[in-house]
Amino acid sequence: MKKVYFFLFVCGLTGLGACRPGPTPFVYGKDICYTCKMGIIDPKFGAELITKKGKLYKFDDVICLNQYLKTGATEEKEIRQTVVVNFEKGNEFLDIHTASFLVAPDLKSPMGSHAAAFATKTNAEKARQEIKGELLNWKELSAKLE
Repeated sequence: MKKVYFFLFVCGLTGLGACRPGPTPFVYGKDICYTCKMGIIDPKFGAELITKKGKLYKFDDVICLNQYLKTGATEEKEIRQTVVVNFEKGNEFLDIHTASFLVAPDLKSPMGSHAAAFATKTNAEKARQEIKGELLNWKELSAKLE
């Protein structure tokens, strides 16, 4: 009988660990941007904010995420993770603070930020050879979007 209780205890702990929220792949055409209320449809753009309590906010463009952050509705200390969609691999998420952003008029993002996220600065620089634009980090991009 003790083995059964021990087994249930271990299963319970494992289940709690599995509930830790993280980025959730977009369901294109079904998910809605928290800020602008538009449908999320472009797999090259988007962002998510996950709070420490597990609440998930989805955005169709980094400009919507930036607008939400500027409202202060979720304090920075309450944020577990903020991620952006990798421009090169839809539904692959990158930490917003380590991603490199290319901002260019030819990048037609859903709400007009013209900003695409890349996993590395090297990848962003390669894209910039084809799409002329400016390379920024999140802090720089956030200031530019104001």
